[in-house]
Amino acid sequence: MTNGRFKSVKHRVLTNRVKSRLSMIYFGGPPLSEKIAPLPSLMEGEESSLYKEFTWFEYKKSAFKSRLAENRLTLFEKFGAS
Repeated sequence: MTNGRFKSVKHRVLTNRVKSRLSMIYFGGPPLSEKIAPLPSLMEGEESSLYKEFTWFEYKKSAFKSRLAENRLTLFEKFGAS
């Protein structure tokens, strides 16, 4: 959505041997048919997208086939984009 302008960080947890920790997960997302593309407000001038347009379903399908440490956007990269 940011066309590579902002990088996400890996989620890491530090454990505490003295106090227990409770984690809760929440999965949310747009409808499966929703197209994912950079936000126009984050594009500068004639800047082109680094990624092909894809749907939320295509992204989830790709993510479930990948390993946790892998870049899940690789399949959607436009090679030679500037």
